[in-house]
Amino acid sequence: MEELLTTRELADLLRLNEKKVYQLVREGGIPHVRITGKWLFPKWHVLRWIEENVQREKDMLIVGSDDILLGRLLAIYSREKFPEALAYYSPVGSLKGIEALSRRKAHACCVHILDTTTGEYNLPWLSRHLPSQDYVVLNLWQRNQGFIVRKGNPVGVKGFRDIAKRDARFVNRNKGSGTRVLFEHHIEKAGVHEEDIVGATDEVDSHLDVALRVFLGEADVGLGIEYVTHLFPLDFVPLQEERLDLVISKELWPTELIKGFVNYVDPDKIRRLCGSLPGYNLTDAGKVIFGV
Repeated sequence: MEELLTTRELADLLRLNEKKVYQLVREGGIPHVRITGKWLFPKWHVLRWIEENVQREKDMLIVGSDDILLGRLLAIYSREKFPEALAYYSPVGSLKGIEALSRRKAHACCVHILDTTTGEYNLPWLSRHLPSQDYVVLNLWQRNQGFIVRKGNPVGVKGFRDIAKRDARFVNRNKGSGTRVLFEHHIEKAGVHEEDIVGATDEVDSHLDVALRVFLGEADVGLGIEYVTHLFPLDFVPLQEERLDLVISKELWPTELIKGFVNYVDPDKIRRLCGSLPGYNLTDAGKVIFGV
């Protein structure tokens, strides 16, 4: 049978106090079992967990908003750093990204969430969901959000009232995404109810999926970033420029891991690596806007 460590033995192995061990248990990170009300730790599994975490600290784990430019930049980062390090990207949406960061499931999350009260992006939301001393906010870039329509805009969409009035088939983004928050804000501003929009409950998980649905004729219009319309013969009706930020755990901010990635968030480097970037504004790329 595999050797089982007590809390005290594990604390000695990890050179931590027992209180910290209980914190690791609560966070669900360390392998453990509970037998007759007592926490025990399978030694082989613990050693494997330590190995995995040492390797993980060489790799970059990013969650949050879906963004094609960020995906391209991370792919380049992985190609240039391989095999020493890789970047992993899970575009689960801005709100889930913040939650994942708060649960220490990632090193950083990218967000674009409009605060409808102040009209400001990201910082008001972060202040409500994360302790302010726990994170640094780095601007990635600005990008144009708007209506993705077929070439020539045959439905004549200029706003959400047109979509509702003309029964245009809409494709929506997933709940928890910054684009979904923007959708909800603008239909309220336009005096349109969600049930007045055909397809408001038809959800996809990325800007590229929105463009594909419109391109294939499965929808007349969707909300997304301008950049994807240049990958297809599609048109774009601008709605709003938004700020996409990267939120980074403050305890990781001074590490070589984060410094290595932040070096890539430089306007000249991005243009050189990624080429033409319609719909993006890199003026403040790499600028720290909170936390340092």
